[in-house]
Amino acid sequence: MSDKTKTILVVEDVDEISSQMREMLRKKGHRILNAANAEDAIKIAEHDRPNIILTDLDLPTFDALVQLVRAHKDLGNLTVAIIDINGPEVRQTDGLRILSSFDQLDELLQSCVK
Repeated sequence: MSDKTKTILVVEDVDEISSQMREMLRKKGHRILNAANAEDAIKIAEHDRPNIILTDLDLPTFDALVQLVRAHKDLGNLTVAIIDINGPEVRQTDGLRILSSFDQLDELLQSCVK
């Protein structure tokens, strides 16, 4: 794995969206992990330690995911990001990053230190 390769945990409950996100990120050379809900995401993150968690606001367990990550003794500093091309009015608190494109994700990943 090169220095540019990042491990991204995609948390998405819609298969079509999940597969599109995984494919786009793989083409950029990243290692992709996948979960469909907050509980699975935490288990995977504990085991594989991703650089970032990428999810969306429509995830039914979105709030639980953010709360579980923040409360976790080993994962508390992990960045949780969403990509929303509509740029919603969501505060970027608790390490939550709202991105408007995959280009912004690339910039964020470059700043992530594992």
